[in-house]
Amino acid sequence: MSPLTAEDKLSTIYFPLTANPAGNHHLLLVESVLQQFPETKLVVFLLSNGLHPDPFKHQKIPHAALRLEILRSALADWTDPEKSLPAQIAEEAGTSLKLNPNNCAISRYELSLNRPLRFVEHLKNISGTEKIPMIVGADLIERMLNPQIFTTVDLKEIEKGCHLLAASRNNIELESILQLVKQKRGVTLTVTHIMPKAIASNLQKFLLISSTLIRRATQAGHVLEAFLPKNAARLIQQNSLYDGSSHVFNFQTVNMNELQLRCSELERQLEEAAKKLQKLLDQLETQNRAHRFAVVETSAGGQIAESCTSKSGASQHFLAGRVLYSLEAQKQFLGRKFAENSSLSDKQVRQLAKVMQKESGADWVLAETGMAGPPSPERRSKKNGQCHLGLALSSEVKYKYLELNPFLTRKEHQLLFAIEALIWAESVLKEHN
Repeated sequence: MSPLTAEDKLSTIYFPLTANPAGNHHLLLVESVLQQFPETKLVVFLLSNGLHPDPFKHQKIPHAALRLEILRSALADWTDPEKSLPAQIAEEAGTSLKLNPNNCAISRYELSLNRPLRFVEHLKNISGTEKIPMIVGADLIERMLNPQIFTTVDLKEIEKGCHLLAASRNNIELESILQLVKQKRGVTLTVTHIMPKAIASNLQKFLLISSTLIRRATQAGHVLEAFLPKNAARLIQQNSLYDGSSHVFNFQTVNMNELQLRCSELERQLEEAAKKLQKLLDQLETQNRAHRFAVVETSAGGQIAESCTSKSGASQHFLAGRVLYSLEAQKQFLGRKFAENSSLSDKQVRQLAKVMQKESGADWVLAETGMAGPPSPERRSKKNGQCHLGLALSSEVKYKYLELNPFLTRKEHQLLFAIEALIWAESVLKEHN
């Protein structure tokens, strides 16, 4: 990785944008660049025509004119606390956002073409004697390992003419990828890592958003103002973008949109986790060991109990299940042991497990409490996506804490809480027995 030196001038930075749609994460990424490189005078968004240059990515993208309107609207509202949640949070923290219509522009050149514009073509279209600064995701650099996506000639052009400003993506180890690109493709890329710490810590969570999560939130009917500025969100909803009519087609998933497809995969994982747990309990029963259990859950909404009781032979092990979805229900269940100020905590989940074990007479109890969301401007809890698990055994209560991406849909959170709960319970029981 080649860090910037004092001699480097980044007066104009380019951002190829194939996002579907653009959201707070894209604008906050640019905000990070402006904070990290204050000498930057202009950021140019190179808006894609919707035809993805990666031959392995095939996805229908909304009409170019509508995507342009969404991006323009998002940029216009970005610094307005009345219309942008990041701007509101920044104002409350005594800071301000720098990206505004005076220091950014949108290139519509690609919209005039009826073919994908490849990354190298962008470089050739931008004149200049210095290396051209381009904002990219680490996943794009990872794809440079594939000669079907980036030819050797492409990479030589990038090595010669581009300074990549790389954003972290999908836990990709950027340094390792750069070494592999050097070893396998024979090029040394000029790369500077975009540092999230350049922006306020209370804004960094928005970098966890992705275009995929925005589409799934739309399909779930969630409020979108946590994902992108208000008027851009309104445009998506008014034009029914990414709703139930946006289907993924193959012989196994006919008429399933992205959220349904994702939830279907999570449901399969949950079923598999329940199956493995029941197999262990069958073994414990034959060995005359403790195997009867009960479940008490809050934010998972019954997903844990349902997965356990849908299997043949479940009644051999499962005694009872309680879904305490509201705080009032939890308070009634725990009585004096309910902690008003810590309903989402290790203390609370331990109490849930203990009380359920006493009430049910089970050998062990799995308890869950968490916050499944979804996020919204009105519900800005920092605990969204957090989950506390408790496992009451004969002499102790085991505990585990989960923290998931807060921008997942409620359904995804519920399924993931249940999956992690069953996998963890199986692991603890194996160790305990």
